[in-house]
Amino acid sequence: MIHIALSNTLFDDLAYKGMSDNSESAYRKKDIELWNAFRNGSERAFTTIYNENIQDLYRYGIKFNANHELVKDNIQDLFVKIYNNRSSLNSTDNIRLYLFKALKNRLIDVYYTHKPLVSLSDNELPFEIANPEEPDTEDDWVLVVKKRRLQSSMKTLTARQREAIYLRFTKEMPIEEICELLELNYQSARNLIHRSIEKLRKELLVILAFIFLSNY
Repeated sequence: MIHIALSNTLFDDLAYKGMSDNSESAYRKKDIELWNAFRNGSERAFTTIYNENIQDLYRYGIKFNANHELVKDNIQDLFVKIYNNRSSLNSTDNIRLYLFKALKNRLIDVYYTHKPLVSLSDNELPFEIANPEEPDTEDDWVLVVKKRRLQSSMKTLTARQREAIYLRFTKEMPIEEICELLELNYQSARNLIHRSIEKLRKELLVILAFIFLSNY
C-alpha cells in the first residue's frame, strides 16, 4: 500500500532516501557477480535470480494486465528465454531493472497484438495500482478507509503517473531506474512524480472535504 500524508511538504516527505554510496556499490557488485555467474552457466545463480525476482515481477506485471495467468505465462517465458540465451545476454549491474524492462516489453507486445488500432507512439499501457482480487486485510477500519480513498484518488491519474508512483514509493526505485522504465530523462521523471503527488494531494483534500460536509 502507498501511504500519502496530506501536507504542504508532501513531495519532500515522500522523497526516496536511497542507499548509501557504499551499500549501493555492494548491491551493484552483487548483481554483476550473480548475473555473470548465470551467464557462465551456473544453475545456482539462475535459481537465485528466479527466486529473488519472481514475486516482484508478478506484482509489477498484473498492474498492466488483469489476466493473472497471462502474466504468469509471460514471466515463465521470459525466464525460459534468458536461460536459453544466457551466454549471449548483455551484462547488467541491476538484475531487477533488467527483468522489469524485459517483462514490460513482453506485455507491451501482448497488448498491442490485441489492440492493433492503438498508436504505438502513445507508449502507455494501462496501469492499475489496486488489485480487486486482493481483499483488505487491515484490522483497523480507519486504515481500510484511507486505503480506499487513496485508490479512488489514484484513478484520477494517468496510467503513466500511476506507474511512476508505484515504482517510486511501493518499489522504492531510484529515479534513475524509473527513467529507464518510462524512457524519460531525469528531470522529466522527477516532474512527473511531483505533479502526480500534487494531484493526489488535491484529490484527497477534495474527498475529505466532501465527507466532512456530508456529515452536516
